[in-house]
Amino acid sequence: MSITSKMQIDRLSIADQVYEHLRSAIISGELVQGARVIEAQIAKSLQISRAPVREAVNRVLQDGLLESKTHFGPSVIRMTPEKIRHLYDLRAAIERLAIREVARRRNQLSLAPLYACITEMKRCARKKDLTGLVEAELEFHKLLCDLAGNPYVTRVNTMLDAQLRMALTIDNAHYDNLNDAADEHEPILEAIQSGNANTAADLIEAHILSSLNSFAAAPGQPKAKTKTSR
Repeated sequence: MSITSKMQIDRLSIADQVYEHLRSAIISGELVQGARVIEAQIAKSLQISRAPVREAVNRVLQDGLLESKTHFGPSVIRMTPEKIRHLYDLRAAIERLAIREVARRRNQLSLAPLYACITEMKRCARKKDLTGLVEAELEFHKLLCDLAGNPYVTRVNTMLDAQLRMALTIDNAHYDNLNDAADEHEPILEAIQSGNANTAADLIEAHILSSLNSFAAAPGQPKAKTKTSR
């Protein structure tokens, strides 16, 4: 290995670490919506050059977690009710397509990982672990898309991942009882197991879109939710 190659690998490793840090800070809310992301400040605070920071920022821009405005530079995306509506409308359409196929092919698939996700959601809810709950819920919906066997569904779902993490973190934080977030997935899985594709599709759409009522109350500040409100 040449010295040049070694330097390139080291630089990319630093860029990966900065990327993961920025992404995590945005999704968790540590970096608030609308906050400016200044490469020079990040590089100075981490005592590294600007090149890996610039690379990391560009990757976060591609994820849709940052937006860049002329003469202003990149800033954390504002998850307005309109943006969330567009995001959830697309998500609902994709998952309706996916779940119908999963229900149709249920006897050829292992649904055990979906049940495991619900179990993990309930475990996290009991511990009031919002981050873990969001991860388990995202995994449930990712598995649902993957099980459909449509590579385009999987690809689009992957593209939405980062912004969905932000939205779900805001959304699930406003449940009166986190167990309700887990419980909502049980009838969806029961409909799949019974092979009722239409019911499964209706349930997944209702599960996704009913959150829009609480998001519409105020940007980033959904009302407290109970099991019957979603």
